[in-house]
Amino acid sequence: MGRYMSRLPNTSYRFVTADYLDAKFRPFKHRIPFPKIKDSRIWSRWRRNLIKALSKIFALNKLGKIPTPTPKILKSEDCGTYIRHLIGYETLPGNWVRAFLLLPKTRNMKKPAVICPHGHFEGGAEAVIKPELAMGVAYAHEFAKRGVVALAPDNAGNGARDVAKSKSTRGCDLVWRRLNHVGLDLTGFRVFELMAGVSLLQAHKEVDARRIGAAGLSGGCWLSQVLTALDDRIKAVILSGYFSTFEQTAWVGHCICHHPKGIKLICEMYDIAALIAPRPLFVESGIQDINYPIEPAFSLTREAYRLLNAELNIKLHRYKGGHAFHGKRSIPWLVKQLT
Repeated sequence: MGRYMSRLPNTSYRFVTADYLDAKFRPFKHRIPFPKIKDSRIWSRWRRNLIKALSKIFALNKLGKIPTPTPKILKSEDCGTYIRHLIGYETLPGNWVRAFLLLPKTRNMKKPAVICPHGHFEGGAEAVIKPELAMGVAYAHEFAKRGVVALAPDNAGNGARDVAKSKSTRGCDLVWRRLNHVGLDLTGFRVFELMAGVSLLQAHKEVDARRIGAAGLSGGCWLSQVLTALDDRIKAVILSGYFSTFEQTAWVGHCICHHPKGIKLICEMYDIAALIAPRPLFVESGIQDINYPIEPAFSLTREAYRLLNAELNIKLHRYKGGHAFHGKRSIPWLVKQLT
């Protein structure tokens, strides 16, 4: 041993940083969990506090007023029972969203509408509208077949909004890094754009502004959950394939886009879901989709609904299969909620 070296004693050293963080923070003590009481005044205060905290974490308070975009039709295609428009619209000056707007050919002018964030996988944006590309069913396509207007936007950094495939850093990772540098959050940025999409739907001449829902698979499930929790214009929602907890998913990995800074200190995913109550909520999950366990998240969310005397408004379908939008029960359910 050298002069400045000391012999390591016979003890165990924990060199893995992730192990230190586990020991340091688990179990998490959330500052704003949903109240375990039926007092409506306490629930109202809790809602205000959590929405304010989430608005700050998602940096929504930095993005300004939700706009009502004017869509530009880039291409149109007759899909039999509906017309599918490829559109573009601005959510912030110079920030353009590509989206598909599916308009049923039904005679009635005012129709319900659903906003359909896509899943977090290669080709996810068009999988929402094209059955041959779908993981499960192409849910925007299915809604349009049933007479419901559907808006399926590309997430920021995904689909046509990604950089060239040759780049080593792209997609969620690149956009998250740049937003992080300027004090913004990727979930918040995407939810802001979805809120603008809701405004677009409300302003459309064929849409009944009072009957708008949301549906999403995987990463689209996460975005639909946050959107519905923070925007009461969404009357009912389907959450498919990512109804879980941060501790069971983001804490152990997953894409950087699911990691808003500091969120685990204030709440869990089921607390965000509790903000949706008492509005109708349908959770679907594949029995073989073991990477996204629905318990304890579903039972705790159902408890929130029970405390608000709305337990009949929360549904669960466990289907045989893996990570996919099943839709056999959930899609007819949502159509019924909106008609």
